[in-house]
Amino acid sequence: AIFLPPFTLDPLTLSSAMFSSAPAPAKEEPKPYGTEAPLESKELTDDEQKLLTELREKNKDHPCNATTSDDTVIRFIRGYCREKEPIKTTHERYTAMLDWRKEQKIDEVILTNPPSWEEYNKHYKAFIYGRDKLGRPVCYEQLGKLEPNDLVEFGVDKLEAGHIRFMEELTKLKWHITREKKTLVYKHVHVIDLEGFGWKHMGSKFYGTIKKIMGIDSQFYPETLQKLFVLNASMTFRTLWSVVSGWVHPLTKQRITMLGYDKAANLEKMKEFIDEDQIPEYLGGKNKEPMYGICHMKFDDIDYKKDPASWKPDAEDPRAIYKREHPEEEKKAEDKPAEDK
Repeated sequence: AIFLPPFTLDPLTLSSAMFSSAPAPAKEEPKPYGTEAPLESKELTDDEQKLLTELREKNKDHPCNATTSDDTVIRFIRGYCREKEPIKTTHERYTAMLDWRKEQKIDEVILTNPPSWEEYNKHYKAFIYGRDKLGRPVCYEQLGKLEPNDLVEFGVDKLEAGHIRFMEELTKLKWHITREKKTLVYKHVHVIDLEGFGWKHMGSKFYGTIKKIMGIDSQFYPETLQKLFVLNASMTFRTLWSVVSGWVHPLTKQRITMLGYDKAANLEKMKEFIDEDQIPEYLGGKNKEPMYGICHMKFDDIDYKKDPASWKPDAEDPRAIYKREHPEEEKKAEDKPAEDK
């Protein structure tokens, strides 16, 4: 909020102000997407920097605090800045995320393929593919191709493990883009294709599973979505959306654009954010590269010769630095009885 000092106007000035015929200043037209730096790249305010320091200091003895990049801490700070008690909420959510990462060994996810990951890719069509006009990653999900019964049979735990791997790959890619562009990038554009979505997707088991996955993103990967396009949104989906949208943050809802079945119109809308040569051919774009699911993306600072993979000696990822500085912890894990691991 902006607070102005108290002031007074004499009656003549007040009258002139009230009845002045001077035209109101014209609203400034928003600049086209891609012509300005990513919003998240702005400098930290003094309050944001203070809160970042507080979060780091409060959690200095938590191992996952050291393995978490500043990029992620900033996401939490900005993601919860509009809450009723932003500082308290940010502290709670950040600490909960660190505890989750420690308990579930999330730092190891990027080095270890989850169980049945190849089968996951067959069932769940999700891809990180191309960049938007600001260099942010673009993700695609083909929800209409999901077979609810197959997903339930595959198992919620395996689906969650696959999705977490997807989010860890996406987060690491953004970390690399940030260092490549020398500007903070932690958001992405998401495209959900609903072609084939119907009543079979309306069962409680199906949208209950989707709700769990949405919960993972909301709790542990906040403030990552820049824009969401929902393509081929049928009345069936809109009915489901009326149910699940209650779990979506109001600010996130503002970033969602629902589109119908007009492929050409959908392409034009997407082209406001993504260049045509980055959009896959099946959606009308010119990108002919194959689309791969999880565990296909390779990073330069990881050695994939063995399974699980390992960090290269010069890796600058906070997780790699922590391992180099605390070799005793890795040895302790190796010496631990197999049944305790």
